[in-house]
Order: sequence, then C-alpha cells, then structure tokens
Amino acid sequence: MTAVADHLAPRSPHARRSRMTSFWRREQTAFAVVAIGIGSSLFLIAVWGWLTREDGPISALLLPSPEAFMDAFWRLLRRPYLGSSFYVHILSSLSVVLGGWLLAAVVGVPLGIAMAWWQRLRWTVFPVFQLVRPVPPLAWIPLAIIWLGIGISARMSVVFVAALVPWVLNSMQAVVSVDPILVQAARTLGASNRAILTRVVARTALPTLIAGARIALGNAWTTVIAAELLAASSGLGYVALNASRTLDTDILLVAMATIGVLGALLSFAMQALARALAPWSRGEGA
Repeated sequence: MTAVADHLAPRSPHARRSRMTSFWRREQTAFAVVAIGIGSSLFLIAVWGWLTREDGPISALLLPSPEAFMDAFWRLLRRPYLGSSFYVHILSSLSVVLGGWLLAAVVGVPLGIAMAWWQRLRWTVFPVFQLVRPVPPLAWIPLAIIWLGIGISARMSVVFVAALVPWVLNSMQAVVSVDPILVQAARTLGASNRAILTRVVARTALPTLIAGARIALGNAWTTVIAAELLAASSGLGYVALNASRTLDTDILLVAMATIGVLGALLSFAMQALARALAPWSRGEGA
C-alpha cells in the first residue's frame, strides 16, 4: 500500500529537475538526436515566422519571412541569376574548394611528413613556413588578383594557401605522435626507412591525417566564399555580395543558407570517410 501511495504521490520539483538533467547528460540514441534537432529547427522557424509576419517587429527588408525565403529559393532554381543558374554558382564554389584543397594535400602532406621525418629538412623549411603561416589567407587575395586576375585560378590559389597550413601541421603532428617503440621495433627487424614510413608511420598516423583533412576542408570552404566576394564572376559568395548590393535580402539569405548546408554536408562526408578509412578512431572526435 505504501509503495502504491509513493508511486501516486506528486513528484517534487527537485526530482523533476534531476530527471531532466539526467536526460541531457546521458548518451542519446540516433533517433533521439535527430528528433531533438528537428524539433529545435522547427521551433526556430516558428519564431522566425512570428518575428517577420506582416505586422511583426522586423521589417522584410532586414529579414525576409520563411515564405519569402522559399519563394527566392525556388526562383533561383528556376531562373538564372547574374548570368548563371544557381547550380552553376554552387558547382563553381565546390570546384574551387575541392581543387585548391586537393592541391594543398598534394603539397602539404608530403611536406609535413618529410619535415617531421628528416630533421635537416625541418631546420631548413620550417622557419620559412612559420613566417608565412601567420598571414591570413584573405591577405593573399589582392596579390592573387594581380598575378592571376579574377578567374578560377586566383580563387583556387587563395584556397590552396588556406588549406595548406592545416595539411602541413597535421601531417607533421601525425608523424611525431607515432609511438617511437613501433619505429624502433621495425628498425630492429631490419625494415628500411621507406618501409617504416609507408607501412608503420603512415598507417598509424592516418586518424591524425584525416583530422587535418577535415580542418583543411573547413578552411578552404570559408576562404573561397570570402575570395568570391572580391575576385569572382560566379559562385555563392558572388551571389551573396550582389544580393547585398541590390538589397535582395531574400536572395542573400538563400545564398547564406546554401553555404551553411554545403559546409555541413562536406563535414559529414569527411566523417564518413574517417569511419571508412580509420574505423578504430571513431571515438576520437566529432
């Protein structure tokens, strides 16, 4: 009888708060995470719609309503904007990002590994790299315009600079973080430097290399958008800049949302690649 009474008795506010706190602290299932994300997004959209309603506190010129946002989105999909379709602008940004990112990988990964593996090379090259590294990638835009004009090569060169630094630094860290006992054991067994580097160091350092790839890709994506604000005739940054000049806030918001969605998709793609290539490092980062 007492147990039934305790069950039917009203819970104290302290008990309810403890139960809520434990919900947020414990690890949630994938379904719960997706449900929470969808719920929070719908809540934000509802607040956005309420603030931008016809007699709302925020003018449509400052922030378009969700309906105006969707109308601008479908308008961009159906009709060319600034002489190109929206798909062409997206592909222009993606091609520059991936091209500059891969080119930086071709240069940065071997350079970082070599500087970590051979001390004399590190003494020679790393001081120069340290001088160039603090220069923001956007500071290279005027020089890129002078050298290469406003075409895709100028934007790709700026992306290359932005992605090169994390590629080099993480490649160096990947080699340095390898357990020296593994290297020494391989040498004891008669392995050559090349075999140690390719079969021991490269495989052990793979999770760190993948982390560097994600950071480099994030730098590349944010940099190309800024580069397109100054030196482009197509791309999402170019769309955003022209929309701001003509006060097309709805078009500007669509361009910004597309930039965010594509950036998130690129990040998810890198996470999937990390799980496929280095499944043992699944818990090392988000």
